[in-house]
Amino acid sequence: MRLAWTSPIILLLALVGCSSTPGPAVPEASSAGLPDETTPSVPLAASPVPDDFSVDITILAAQEGPRAESRNARYVLFPDGTLRYASSIGKGPNTLPPIVRRLNRRQVDDLWNRARQLGLTDSSRADEVSNFRKVWAPWEGHVYLFAFTADGNYWNYARKVDPGQELDPALRSFLRSMAALAWARDEADTQFALEPKRFDYGPDPYAPYRRNMEALKAAQEEKDRDN
Repeated sequence: MRLAWTSPIILLLALVGCSSTPGPAVPEASSAGLPDETTPSVPLAASPVPDDFSVDITILAAQEGPRAESRNARYVLFPDGTLRYASSIGKGPNTLPPIVRRLNRRQVDDLWNRARQLGLTDSSRADEVSNFRKVWAPWEGHVYLFAFTADGNYWNYARKVDPGQELDPALRSFLRSMAALAWARDEADTQFALEPKRFDYGPDPYAPYRRNMEALKAAQEEKDRDN
């Protein structure tokens, strides 16, 4: 009889212990609700960009990688086309990066329609609205925070990507588009772009003039010593 009473108590304690375990603050990487960029879909007709369209992206990385989307970074696009960007540790959602360029109307329009094609402008597919300023940097992997505004609405996506996992294809594709507009290059591309080109233009055309000046200076110094 004692065993018959003990087993339910142990089971109840186990269930209580499991239910009290807190869940992650940021959803794990998942493509649920978002289309895959590699999946063929019916192209959407171009739509004029809303006047209040803005984008705010934060990447929090425990270990940075060589690609632009794997490094700590902040991307902020204002409705007037002002694009701000910075890539450094400590740039959280409560920081405003410096201005890198001003996008023209066509570039902003293309970005808006790119987001539409990827299904990112459908707020019904977005996550529950959350305060990104309360999100901490991860101990491992990456945290991606996307916030959009358009037509008076606000919606966001938050993803925790563990090592070995990948960000949703739609979010990753849009992030690559933002990185390209902000001139954020992958590490390999940056090294190649910074490699100097050297050209051989022959002998220095000003060398004879410098030698002549040096000879005149030496002659003047010798004359001064004789006097």
